Amino acid sequence: MNPAVAGYLTRLGLDERPPATVATLFEIHRRHAEQLPYENLHTMLGSPPDIDATATLERVAAGGNTGYCFHHNGVLTSVLRALGYDVVPAWGHNWDTDAERQDVHVGHLALYVRGLPTDDNPAGVWWPDVGLGDGMHAPLPLTAGEYRQGPFAYRLELRAGGWTFHHDAKGSIVAVDLFDEELTTEQETAAHRRLTDPAGGAYARKLVVQRRLPDAAETLRGCMFTRTGARAEKTELTTYDDWRDGLLTLGIRLQGVDDDALRALFHRSLAAHREWLATR
Repeated sequence: MNPAVAGYLTRLGLDERPPATVATLFEIHRRHAEQLPYENLHTMLGSPPDIDATATLERVAAGGNTGYCFHHNGVLTSVLRALGYDVVPAWGHNWDTDAERQDVHVGHLALYVRGLPTDDNPAGVWWPDVGLGDGMHAPLPLTAGEYRQGPFAYRLELRAGGWTFHHDAKGSIVAVDLFDEELTTEQETAAHRRLTDPAGGAYARKLVVQRRLPDAAETLRGCMFTRTGARAEKTELTTYDDWRDGLLTLGIRLQGVDDDALRALFHRSLAAHREWLATR
């Protein structure tokens, strides 16, 4: 087995090569969602990590941070293929309003897994997604319907050319349109540059760290920590030590991160938080 794949599995607490079954798919997904947070820390520090899946997998296997959806689902695709799953690439477009929905652009990397029929999903096609932050804790069957996972209710809708995922009203996004197409390297690179552009990229505006637990979702956005679901909580983290502890609690690794740069990011985040409070 590829050493990086083995390292990734070990980090999730899976020390042996598991079989390519539905149970394994669910186990990997749940452990990934709980242990490897969705985050844009290095983008906010001015060095967005490359989206090359091999490089990301090696970084994660070595104990580093993962990144956002292109990184998370890129890693998941590589690992599942190495384990023998039939993975079909796709991509998505996140939207919150009808106007945003019409302005279609690559904003999400997605994948489907085929060939795993069950009594509840006889077609055997699953949609795993560990790149939606406070999204799914486990894969969904790629079948139109309503689904509940912990505190969130989801809806999958079939449409021409793909699917639409409707998040719970408590979630951080409204919906994602999924397209049954494979992205080219050029499309991925262009999307990554746009999303992480320090001059206004969607993922370069505010620090966001999220992880999904069985009964809750936890988010650190700027200087506000929020837990949605069990043990609901909303806390302002207005000292550097509390904010740094919040990052660590959510699973962020700070090895190799310059402390002065991290402090500077905290102070920028705190200033933006106070400006936001002044407008309320």
